[in-house]
Amino acid sequence: MTNLIQQRRKLERSHNLKLLASIIDWTVALYIVVPTLVIGFFLYKDFILTISTSWIVHIPLVLLIVLLFLITRIETIRTYLQRADRLFLIQNRKQMVRLKRSGLYWTLSKHLILLGSVLALLAPIFIIVHHVTVLELLTLLLLLFTTNFMKVVLQLKLRKWQQLLSNIFICIFGAACFLYVPVIITALIYLILLIYCTSYYNRHFVYSTKHFDQQVELDQAAFYKWQSLLFRIAPELQSQLVPKLKKPRLLWKNSKRMFRRSDYFIEELVCKTMLRQKQYRLGYLRFLSMGIALTIIVPSWAKIIVLGILYFTLRSMMQSVIQQILEHKIWSIFQVSNEQIQAASSRLLKGFVDLPLLCALIILVVFTLVK
Repeated sequence: MTNLIQQRRKLERSHNLKLLASIIDWTVALYIVVPTLVIGFFLYKDFILTISTSWIVHIPLVLLIVLLFLITRIETIRTYLQRADRLFLIQNRKQMVRLKRSGLYWTLSKHLILLGSVLALLAPIFIIVHHVTVLELLTLLLLLFTTNFMKVVLQLKLRKWQQLLSNIFICIFGAACFLYVPVIITALIYLILLIYCTSYYNRHFVYSTKHFDQQVELDQAAFYKWQSLLFRIAPELQSQLVPKLKKPRLLWKNSKRMFRRSDYFIEELVCKTMLRQKQYRLGYLRFLSMGIALTIIVPSWAKIIVLGILYFTLRSMMQSVIQQILEHKIWSIFQVSNEQIQAASSRLLKGFVDLPLLCALIILVVFTLVK
């Protein structure tokens, strides 16, 4: 059974790593991931040093507690069950129980580490601004952990509207206990609730096969969680089929020219492809808007760094898109030299990368001078 659990965890880990490798190549890691981590560290350090005078001091403690109760949650309790397990694991009750119990312990331990990390990052806010003690923070960790466990158990038993009402009640009750009930009493109450929830889950979901199909569906959804998230962010990746268009892929019939110069026909085709293909258009706009939004959010000293990172990453992305467009079969019809392609690519990069970022830089400088 231990080998079965390890095999299924290894399979899931391998699946997630392959998905991650398909998204984050060396250029993304070099120009986005590493700079984001470095800038994030310095932003967090700057935030901690100036926390007493920052906007966070105006947020009441009760609002922070309620937000934590609402935001944090356990997606699902892993069971590592598969549909084919119905044939043999149900007949071997001990193996199925150990598999479900291992999934329960793995889910809870991972969530506890995640909650502890979040509270550790938020600890300066609670300690410096709201004068919360370490014991109270540990009690808050117990409250959040127990509450999230209760939510996911109720999710398996209640309907949607019942889940909503119960979640609201649990959040209000937890916030009230943390703010107005002594720490020891609150910890004892939630420790008893945690023990009861664990016992209830073991009795109704670990030792029972009544909810087998439901648990399999939830576990499969958790297995493909990151893939589903990627498809929601970029729906065009969900299907590798060529989209059916009523008009040709690159050119529209009787379309007007975008450039007056006839020797700009490469730019003409690439720009029309960018404008008329959803995956190219939305990908470019999404990347550019997210970069500019990040530039607005970060402090003044980090704006130039973010713009520099955005320049190189956007340029790399556009080079990849242009290369992909130029690999279309239609280019075999035209007699195009490498010099023409390089010149056109250079002009396209200036239009899609240099010009918008130059405008953003000018606006940034103007607003900085006005302030």
